[in-house]
Amino acid sequence: MSKLLFFFLYPVLIFSFEIAPWFPTFGGFELSSSYEYSHFSSVSNGFNPSNYSSNNQIVDINLQTHLIPNWDMQFECNFLKSRKLDWGAERVGLQGRYLYLDGVGGDPISLAFGLQLFYVPTRNLHDVSSPYHAQGNIEIGASLGKEIDHLYNWVWRFYGFLGLGTGNRGFPWMRPKLSGEFTFKGHHKLQLFSEGYFGFGPKRRVDIDRFEGYAKIFHQSIDIGIKYTFSFAIWGHLGFEYFYRPYALSFPSHMQSFKAEYTLPFSVF
Repeated sequence: MSKLLFFFLYPVLIFSFEIAPWFPTFGGFELSSSYEYSHFSSVSNGFNPSNYSSNNQIVDINLQTHLIPNWDMQFECNFLKSRKLDWGAERVGLQGRYLYLDGVGGDPISLAFGLQLFYVPTRNLHDVSSPYHAQGNIEIGASLGKEIDHLYNWVWRFYGFLGLGTGNRGFPWMRPKLSGEFTFKGHHKLQLFSEGYFGFGPKRRVDIDRFEGYAKIFHQSIDIGIKYTFSFAIWGHLGFEYFYRPYALSFPSHMQSFKAEYTLPFSVF
């Protein structure tokens, strides 16, 4: 198992779809790896059993590329180990985004529209630790952001994101996010963020032993977090992130998560 983890954490891997409205350098790629450890102490409105906690580990993989003007493409795959499940694929997906307004290129703001398609193996839909609705899923989203520059580099930047999605069964969800970042001394970046996840199913209770995904559950959660990133001169950047879940309804409660990630930008041209 240690060799398997080393393989997935080797820095030619990355995680999670990038949703901020700023794209990589044209003609470039971004490739990273990330490892996350999280714990939740209970499940709101959960029963069978009524007391359930889990320690989870996630290895995340993502490749982002910007080869066509105003277009960004990403591939993602992540792997989960939880109280109920041993290591295995949790999600595989693609995202395409179009940059409608480019604040870096002279527009007053940055505005990007995106489409995500992802598949979740059936085994994960039987685990409350896996936050997905169905096997086949689609989400459309938009992100709006603004940079505040000093000379040729940004010092502050802010963005908001709103995603609306649904699975091949059940009811839709909404996923908003707000983020603020500032950079200092050239190599350091600090980000504060808050992210919500809201499902619109009719059921309020979560049957943990006979769980079948969140597609038919009226669930809500809000996470708040902080992330520090150090940028190397040419060798990408290394980040550390923490978030806490102060609010949850029919969803894992009081979750805390720690994540380390490395991102390596490169170009084939």
